[in-house]
Amino acid sequence: MSLLTCSSVIKYMKKFTLIAIIILSLGSFTFANVLSDKEAVEKASLNYIEGFYEGDTEKLSNALIPTMHKFGFWKNKDTGKYENAGFMTFEEALKFATTVKEKKQFPKADAPKKVEVIEVLDKIAITKVTAWWGIDYMLLAKNDGKWLIRQILWEGPTPTADPTDADKAGAKNAGLGYIEGFYEGDASKLTNSLKPTLFKFGYGFNKKEGKYRDGSQMTFEKAIAYANDVKEKKQFAKPDAPKIVEVLDVSNHIAAVKVTAWWGVDYMLLSKEGDKWMIEQVLWAGIPSK
Repeated sequence: MSLLTCSSVIKYMKKFTLIAIIILSLGSFTFANVLSDKEAVEKASLNYIEGFYEGDTEKLSNALIPTMHKFGFWKNKDTGKYENAGFMTFEEALKFATTVKEKKQFPKADAPKKVEVIEVLDKIAITKVTAWWGIDYMLLAKNDGKWLIRQILWEGPTPTADPTDADKAGAKNAGLGYIEGFYEGDASKLTNSLKPTLFKFGYGFNKKEGKYRDGSQMTFEKAIAYANDVKEKKQFAKPDAPKIVEVLDVSNHIAAVKVTAWWGVDYMLLSKEGDKWMIEQVLWAGIPSK
């Protein structure tokens, strides 16, 4: 082999090695980003628990969006039934933490502190936390690069669950009624699936600009009006439009469901009234073009 040929081979090998390093680096960078999103979601959820446990308002402030929507149910020991525990605002959450610290009302050392990241998408995520008070399903959104908890539905005090097949089927039917209500313009299906106190928030995706729109809220009344408009204008979904309902988790009185429809993905939090599951909260996001 001539010196010229050897030199060419060496140059080729160096170039090939450099390209391989770049490809591997890009792959590692992409993988790291996925992990960082999951880790950030997990950290926000952990800060939520520790904020209450330690009376740390800074941790809560770093985990919760100031406009958070938190609602819960507490099991009555005498009747054995779950009752509305009411709403907690951002300000009330900070006040609760302050009281814990001032009065040193910290939980026991063996109090549960478990975070389960159920799923993380580009814009929204869903987690489940188990604490001394019970179980919380939490919906998070990413804005300006930061993951914050936007919506919460919880139950207490016993963090246990033994869901039946009927519970899972009921939760799934509520999700299906939700999609079909919008797809078919059927207000009765929405009424049968949604709580009148529905809190729905979401982010559409602008394909032309390649970014998510600012978030907006839809009330129960707006949902019904939307369905009626679909029916009146006959703007029904296409026959091949996705209609997927996945039951992510079911607890004693609350459940988490994921819906995939033509507009994107919805995470939904449900509660049980008697034997019927109804949708309490929704956080959705459009799907970016691949």
